[in-house]
Amino acid sequence: MSDSATPRVVVVTGAASGIGFATAELFRDLGDVVLGLDVAASVPDGVTYVECNVGQREAVDAAIATCVAAHGRIDVLANVAGIVQFGRFADISDAEWDRVHAVDLKGPFMLIQAALPYLRASRGAVVNVSSVAGNKAQPYTAAYSAAKGGLTMLTKSLALELAADGIRVNAICPGTVATPLVDEVASRFPADLDARATDRLMAMLPGAAITPAELGSAIVYLASPDARMITGSVLAFDGGMT
Repeated sequence: MSDSATPRVVVVTGAASGIGFATAELFRDLGDVVLGLDVAASVPDGVTYVECNVGQREAVDAAIATCVAAHGRIDVLANVAGIVQFGRFADISDAEWDRVHAVDLKGPFMLIQAALPYLRASRGAVVNVSSVAGNKAQPYTAAYSAAKGGLTMLTKSLALELAADGIRVNAICPGTVATPLVDEVASRFPADLDARATDRLMAMLPGAAITPAELGSAIVYLASPDARMITGSVLAFDGGMT
């Protein structure tokens, strides 16, 4: 995917599982130098693990500094790390709201800020993983929807602001993803939720649960020279949910 003989340096958050793991594998297989940021060390073989809690400023700054110290540059930042929240609005605690926003919205904000000088130098690319819930209101996901809606608009705002620096900023918005995290959280849905509201959560296409690798391929494409004219785009992968 690179148009240079020099391998790109790619930073992928959430690289120890799910979409982040698959994305890190795909960049690695292209010959890129991949650094996987996560709180767990189970990143793919051939990917350099960098410990990072993306919801903490000190951890983010330290992780980006580690990446640059090792390789001198950053060409691609893929903000994949995220956590999911389901449940009634009235039951959301301050702590849960803050935890979801720290990872899903503040994390990408801090990572882009920390990586910005290096992305400017490389005229690099940022790809954020938002959500169908960031494009269209979803019931029983108030904290998550608010965070992902913020990430969608952060993507569009930065695409405009950073265009003069040659930095492209895009996002993908998955619907139902086949990951253990989604399965585990969804299993805790109360049995008596309003079906008139929850029907919106269902995908329209048969078998529309998307795989992490399919989303990883989209991230790789948006970060590639083939997508050089794409910025500010928010691509839905939701089987028609929106």
